[in-house]
Amino acid sequence: MAKRRHLALIKLEDPDDRMSPMVPMGTCAEYEAGLAAFNTATDGGSGKSVTGSTTFYGPGLVIEIIPMDGIVRQALVYCQNEDFAFPILFRICRANGWKLQDMDSGQMFG
Repeated sequence: MAKRRHLALIKLEDPDDRMSPMVPMGTCAEYEAGLAAFNTATDGGSGKSVTGSTTFYGPGLVIEIIPMDGIVRQALVYCQNEDFAFPILFRICRANGWKLQDMDSGQMFG
């Protein structure tokens, strides 16, 4: 069985400079709206776990956030099927000005 790929979803102050500092991705509502157009949302319940995280499900992927004071600073992405997930993730990044960073290699996409 293939290893699930783990990625960080972030927003950089200057999207063209990969060394620029990270900035918040938006409020919880803005973040959720940024994913909604790409068939990615919670499972219909509150989406919140006991730990305070919120889980979003999309084609071939699961995204988990832990908002701090109602602000989303980064998200953890689990790719369950890269063939489905990557086209969606690239479109999400392009539409919202976000970046993906591979947690194993440090490589940045988007």
